[in-house]
Amino acid sequence: MPSVLIPAHDEASVIAATLTSVLDGLAPDVVVVVACNGCRDATADVARRFAPRVTVLEIPTPSKVAALNAAEAGAPPLPRVYLDADVPIRGADLMHLFAALAAPGALAAEPVPRFDLTGASWPVRAWYAVWRALHGREPGDVGGGLYALSAAGRARFGAFPDVIADDGYVRAHFAPGEIRTVAAAETLVRVPRRLADLVRTKTRSRLGGMELARRFPELWAKKRGSGRRLRHKVLALPPWLWPLLPVYVAIQAWVHRRARRFDQQRTAYRWERDQSTR
Repeated sequence: MPSVLIPAHDEASVIAATLTSVLDGLAPDVVVVVACNGCRDATADVARRFAPRVTVLEIPTPSKVAALNAAEAGAPPLPRVYLDADVPIRGADLMHLFAALAAPGALAAEPVPRFDLTGASWPVRAWYAVWRALHGREPGDVGGGLYALSAAGRARFGAFPDVIADDGYVRAHFAPGEIRTVAAAETLVRVPRRLADLVRTKTRSRLGGMELARRFPELWAKKRGSGRRLRHKVLALPPWLWPLLPVYVAIQAWVHRRARRFDQQRTAYRWERDQSTR
């Protein structure tokens, strides 16, 4: 009897669509928990419409990590899928992930991400064209809005620490060969449409990596050393992408400068929601 944990902060506009998709083809014995954290909108009320199939938990703290820990305190069964509230994935696809985790020795599993570039500006499209060519060829390279763990995989770490990048922290505990990419499972990733929104979301990602490197240096160094070197990835880029490299590099430099400014000032990074995908 697996479970799906969905932390949600002010997701009233998308949580119904996500839950409708999750319940499509999901086995009736799978436990689904929506952990509302610090919500100022109707997220919890909308999620309760799916009761009794969905259990709603509310905590006052606006923290994804706190929501995950609170949800796990109720001992939901393993294996588990940890799903972002704005990532629609069909229950039938989740069942393929659970099946992969039921195999002997399975630790972690991930779906194949499908990127929705509808309405994205040209710089955003250029950035994703290069980024997708550089990443995603190894398991654990691209998040896709969820991660799935077996009982043995979840035993790799204790409570979720208070970090920006919970997904990065989790994936750092597994070598690429320990994560199974399930071709039969697909998740939809809605990318930012505007360049400014792309920079904001990638600043958060960069800060998450910087924080993990500082707080968990051995774990992060092990993760960084387990995959292919960036230089090798760049050399393997197809020639048609070379004209887009200056755009990619310029945006990466912008993100890096912005993240360093936050990090050096030890400024608490406030979540900047990407409204362009809403």
